[in-house]
Amino acid sequence: MPLYDFITKIIYEVIIMETAYQKVKVHNELEWCQVTDIETKEKIEKLLLKSRVSYYVKWEKPRLFSGDKFGTCIFCVNQLQKEDADKAIEPLIEADAGKIKFINRKLEKMFY
Repeated sequence: MPLYDFITKIIYEVIIMETAYQKVKVHNELEWCQVTDIETKEKIEKLLLKSRVSYYVKWEKPRLFSGDKFGTCIFCVNQLQKEDADKAIEPLIEADAGKIKFINRKLEKMFY
């Protein structure tokens, strides 16, 4: 077999080959904590990024007569990284305890 055909065959197999993770769809995200203050939100984001914790932010609009312009920010983390996330924001919990509410419930919506 010529070298060109051999390389072409390997490239084709790599492109076509599926990984084990492509077939598995897992929904293991938690609504971890809720924040109503923009400064606290930014502090949590920095601490989670520093600790390499994967997260995403879900926004809830403020209610009509709540008087709140910011709304509510919910941090969602993977269940496997919950302990890392808890450790990451320990220093912030002592300082801003009233501004962070821990939810720890399974995310209900599926996004695909």
